[in-house]
Amino acid sequence: AIQANMNDLARVALISQDVGLVPVVEPDLVLAGNHKLDAAIAINTEITSTLYKALLDHGVFIEGCILKVNMVNPGTECEEPYSVEEIAHANLAVLRRTCPVAIKSVNFLSGGQELDTVCSRLSSINNLKGNLPWNLSFSWSAALQLPLLEGYKKSGFNCIDEAYPELQRLYTTEISSASNAALGIYKPEKRNSGAHIPPINL
Repeated sequence: AIQANMNDLARVALISQDVGLVPVVEPDLVLAGNHKLDAAIAINTEITSTLYKALLDHGVFIEGCILKVNMVNPGTECEEPYSVEEIAHANLAVLRRTCPVAIKSVNFLSGGQELDTVCSRLSSINNLKGNLPWNLSFSWSAALQLPLLEGYKKSGFNCIDEAYPELQRLYTTEISSASNAALGIYKPEKRNSGAHIPPINL
């Protein structure tokens, strides 16, 4: 199944380049499950390495691709805690083992993580990457959009035009946070932000 899916991504990438487009290659794993961080490293390593082998086998120009990938995280139901630094090291380990130097940009998905969490993790990844060659940035939709939708619901306004100035301020703050995370200078909103805290089963 992994090989078949990666072959499909490679074919789409090749078709995109044939018509003059830059393919954004997106292998994405969900966060659901109780797997530990080492298991996440192993499966992400397998998937990403299979992807790049497929891209090369199909004749895709690697320098002309952008990788849009999930962060390497323990499962949301994992009972073992991890610091934000441990999660950052896991992501960097997978990149070092699988990602060609020819790739210029790796853009992480939010995968349902809250904005403060995903910003903290991306910022830590950038703080720890040292001289690794890739631009490590973001490609988030839900993490940026959901707070806006929630803000609109709570605003009490009857139409989007009335809420626009407030939502614009919120969106500007969100984009600033994401930008700072990509630069490794994000300041978390709360203590232990970005760490994996095991769920409490009542």
